[in-house]
Amino acid sequence: MIEAKINGKAANTNRFDSVTNEERLHGFRNILALYINFAGKSFQQQLAYKFEYFIGVFNGLLFIFIFTSLWQAIFESSPVAGTTGFTLQKITAYAIFAMIIRISMTQDDVSTIAKIRSGAISMDMIKPMNYFTMLLAECLGQTLFHWATRVFPIFMVCLLAFEISIPSSPWLWTMFSVVWLLGYMLQFMLNFIFAMIAFWTVETFSFKLMKYGLFTIFSGGIIPIDFFPEWLMPFINILPFQYILYLPTSIIIGHISGDMAINMIAIQFCWVIGMGFMCWKMWTSGSRKLVVQGG
Repeated sequence: MIEAKINGKAANTNRFDSVTNEERLHGFRNILALYINFAGKSFQQQLAYKFEYFIGVFNGLLFIFIFTSLWQAIFESSPVAGTTGFTLQKITAYAIFAMIIRISMTQDDVSTIAKIRSGAISMDMIKPMNYFTMLLAECLGQTLFHWATRVFPIFMVCLLAFEISIPSSPWLWTMFSVVWLLGYMLQFMLNFIFAMIAFWTVETFSFKLMKYGLFTIFSGGIIPIDFFPEWLMPFINILPFQYILYLPTSIIIGHISGDMAINMIAIQFCWVIGMGFMCWKMWTSGSRKLVVQGG
């Protein structure tokens, strides 16, 4: 009798655990569906600006042709350029992939600032989901749009117009995918951190300008980090910008590989963890400071 009661209690406990796990799984699926819905709506919103398809492709190709022409002129006129480990073919590939990767990471960095200024952020704060991940889902929707309408067309044109080789190593593509994803998260967190400044100050233009300037110079999107002087490298190495564009671009063209690539990926991952903590800290502090007045 006692054994039967014990077995019965065990069966009830297992049944309870099973139901709990099913409920958790169901809740996770609902939350995931919400985030996918946010990404889908963000993608659809981008479809409203059809003229920007052509302008975006044109601008991307224009910058690629300008940078590749400049680097060709530099390498033909300056023998010092070859001492950085780049050849003319490799620097051409770098200029192409750096621009394509930059386009592939296109994100909205103004909507959060506008919401904080207007107080509309309060409506997002009462939603049953995390604002950080909700904003990330919206940015992913925008990114998918730019992949479909800008990245692939520009990449196909470059394959026809330039002599660039596509890596065939699965390991290289796997490593590049990881680095691109971490770089994407770094850029998203960087935008999020600068947006949080709007909780403490009304005017954020100067901060945005500073972020854009630092990113443009030190991310390697225009000039590879190898071309900077040695005395500037310690300053560049304490900034996260090179891990957004320079690292994924250098890996995909084979400029960085082996132990050096692994070490830089480890540092990139540490940056993601550190900036993730900064995002959480600034969001919790800023949301407590928020005061919305109305009537």
